[in-house]
Amino acid sequence: MMNIQESKKQNKVNIRPITYLLFGLTFLTIILLSMMFGNRKDAVYLRTDKINQVDNLEDSAFQSKEEEILALVHNIDLSKQQITLFNIHTGHMLTLSYTGGSNITDKYGQVTTIGQIPVGSIVEVGYLASIDKLVSLQVSNKAWEYVDVNNLTIDPSAKIMKIGSMQYKYTDKLFILNGEDFITVEHLAKQDQLTIRGYDQIIWSITVTKGHGTVRLVDVEAFLGGNVTVGYEATKEIEEDLVITVREGNYNLTVENGEYSATKNVTIYRDEETVVSLSDMGPIEEEKSRITFEISPFGADLFIDGELTSYANPVSLAYGKHDIQVSLGGYTTYRGVLNVKEFDQVIKIGLPETSSKKEVSVSVEEDDNSADTEVTEMNISQVEVEVDSNKDYMIDEDHFIYVQSPEGASIYLNGAYMGKSPVGFEKLIGKHILTLIKDGYLTKSYTIEVEDDGLDRYLTYPDLVPMD
Repeated sequence: MMNIQESKKQNKVNIRPITYLLFGLTFLTIILLSMMFGNRKDAVYLRTDKINQVDNLEDSAFQSKEEEILALVHNIDLSKQQITLFNIHTGHMLTLSYTGGSNITDKYGQVTTIGQIPVGSIVEVGYLASIDKLVSLQVSNKAWEYVDVNNLTIDPSAKIMKIGSMQYKYTDKLFILNGEDFITVEHLAKQDQLTIRGYDQIIWSITVTKGHGTVRLVDVEAFLGGNVTVGYEATKEIEEDLVITVREGNYNLTVENGEYSATKNVTIYRDEETVVSLSDMGPIEEEKSRITFEISPFGADLFIDGELTSYANPVSLAYGKHDIQVSLGGYTTYRGVLNVKEFDQVIKIGLPETSSKKEVSVSVEEDDNSADTEVTEMNISQVEVEVDSNKDYMIDEDHFIYVQSPEGASIYLNGAYMGKSPVGFEKLIGKHILTLIKDGYLTKSYTIEVEDDGLDRYLTYPDLVPMD
């Protein structure tokens, strides 16, 4: 019995240290866990600080890499918030992104928007090279600009342009903006109106503010050899397939052929051809009739409206009235009016000798070769039939009047033909009208007074003036 109790007592003594040990281990575990979580939190804080420090270092590095260049604005994409620049010093293209924080100013330093910066402007740029970000942009106040240039001359071989009296160079990198397209120097015309920008003595960009188009003239038959003027362009001679370069805009186009001129309004569009027909600008073609003259005696001179006219072939005459004169020395001179109305006719005129005292015979017949059969009035009315008044003058049969010059002129005395100079004819005493006529020259008349002095009269006159 005692052995059993002693045994239980002994077991109780053995369990107690184990319990204490377990409690101790548990407490130690709690302490270790607390320390572990505490260290981890400190580590997180430490890591965050280090990240912040790294970020600050990176920002500092970016700021230190900001670069500045002189560039030309090549393109602005507002939707993508990007600007493309041409580095004037290196010749390279560069595309940068911009934000509302980018500092954009004009050449006076006034804040503006990037949309207000014209393509082709020369600008001073600051940017972060590592991230291609625009920091600042200012229109350069060191660059120059000419606006509304109209007098640009180009020497492609020497790569030189002259603006008035100023001379500048250009390179193969020259940017020329025409509307939304870039063009080459060869596409510029003297008619273009330009904005030109440059730096030092070099032109870097040209913007075509007013371009040019062309005018092609068609249906030019009525004006061939005449002249055309479009707006302020120099007058040009009209020929087949004529094409004229003109600045875009609205202008008056004037054509003339020496006797007639007409004007119409035309609009010229940039890089387009405007076709202009002259068919509605020409003079209305005169209606004409063919008149056949049968005149006797053979060799008599025919004057129509004061001009010596050959009648070997039918004469084309415009509708209307025409003064007619037929004369020959020794024959009665005829003067009348021919009223041309519609169809071809044959006019017969017979001159009697002055000594016969007969009247001039005149008749009108229809031309049998005419295709028209309708009878229409066409007449020649004899408004004045003059008997040669020379016979009324006193004649000095022993002496003559000699016309010595100009040579080759037809000489008429009081309307009567006396021959071609040098020529002599009987001396008529009194006051006379002497007329000199030569083909291709202006007709000239002189009043002469012939005295009864018993001497020959010699007449000498200056050469006739050629017709223009």
